[in-house]
Amino acid sequence: MDEKEGMVGRSGDDEVQDALAELARRNPGEAGQARAAFDSLTFGEGVETVTLYGLQYWLWYLLPTKWCTDLTEHQQLAATLGAMFDLLEMPRYAAACTSETTMQVLTAWHEGRDAGFKALEKAMNASGVQPPDVEEILTWGRVMGLQENDAFLATAAHLEMAIAAGHLAPGARGWRADAERITGEFLTSPSAVGEQSRLERIHSERMESWATSRGAARARLTKMIASRIMSPAAVPEDAEARLAPVRWLLTLASTDGGIPLTANHTLARAVVAEGCHRFDWLTLTGRPRSESDIPEAWTLRELVRQLGAVRRSKRTLVLTPAGKRLARADTATLWSAVAAALIPFDPAEGAAAEVVLMLHLTEAPNGYFEQRAAVTEAMAGEGWHAPASGTPIPVNDVGWLMGALHRRLDLLGLLHRQHSLDDPGDRLTDTGRATAQTALRARALRPRTDAGFGW
Repeated sequence: MDEKEGMVGRSGDDEVQDALAELARRNPGEAGQARAAFDSLTFGEGVETVTLYGLQYWLWYLLPTKWCTDLTEHQQLAATLGAMFDLLEMPRYAAACTSETTMQVLTAWHEGRDAGFKALEKAMNASGVQPPDVEEILTWGRVMGLQENDAFLATAAHLEMAIAAGHLAPGARGWRADAERITGEFLTSPSAVGEQSRLERIHSERMESWATSRGAARARLTKMIASRIMSPAAVPEDAEARLAPVRWLLTLASTDGGIPLTANHTLARAVVAEGCHRFDWLTLTGRPRSESDIPEAWTLRELVRQLGAVRRSKRTLVLTPAGKRLARADTATLWSAVAAALIPFDPAEGAAAEVVLMLHLTEAPNGYFEQRAAVTEAMAGEGWHAPASGTPIPVNDVGWLMGALHRRLDLLGLLHRQHSLDDPGDRLTDTGRATAQTALRARALRPRTDAGFGW
């Protein structure tokens, strides 16, 4: 960091010892506190390792949660560390230690854990050195692998340098957009000539994590698929036609008043009837009574809800901010979003859908009963169990789990349906294959969480 550049002539250890000696002359007890705080901050690796992000994380999280003492001592430890940074001629770090924000966050932790986490998140997000998510590039995971963690810390240091250089001014108008732009450029640029970008390394790490399986059945599939989904699939020529139901519902929700709902908060009969007429959704009577009568209607609503595009307002569906962006989006953007939502959000349905799509893409036997048996084997190998018995999920229940994906494939017209007993089974259309590849890629590259196995 720029604040340390003045130390090049002497070692950081010499500077630290001089600062501690000066503190000891002023107040021996203060020097002891500063030494303990500094060693905790740097893990004994010296002042050269300190970053503003690391210091803030220590002040706003590690100090109040790992140092078991009262608020007064927490504040005193922060202040003595600030005095030490003052002597080291690192004013920005000294200011962070004694800032009103630091005092507020420390106080919040002593009010309760929830208050502490809320204050921590607010302070970090406002600091300017917390790497932001960048739309269509990267959402940081709650759980990070080594490559992602390294990229996160490097990005935090890069944002700090941008602040020091005057390219980023936290709190100023438009600063968050500037932070996203700086972060996106940093992640997508090679760190050295001929090397992968940090984003590419994160993608490789996430792909490897996704492909790692506990069971042999899923492992065989991911081994065949991983290389195919490393690069994005091209947008199919008929993508807009396949997206027509989604585009229609988003357009309806964007009108004044939104989409009318029944008293039970299902789509109004007139809306369902219009969908049946537009998209030839099959009805037994020709006059659907409700959304529940038409699988395509409630499947479409589920899909749009998973996109985060709509919310209920009394007895209407209206667009969220994300929905407004999607309603205005071009074909490529909307197709990418819908493809990513092809795999249901529910963990068990999502796990089943992954296997079904991989079976389609690897040209495995794709008759319904063969698929169901293969999905059952793969899910059992991954540790999925029925909730009551504790035994592997029964094959009939797996069939229900597969249904969510099949309804979405039908809604978007992505399947060649079986028409005779001689037909080996349903097959994805060319557009369906591209959509499946995009869905699996999005699944593999999604942010990591601490969610485990189970059903």
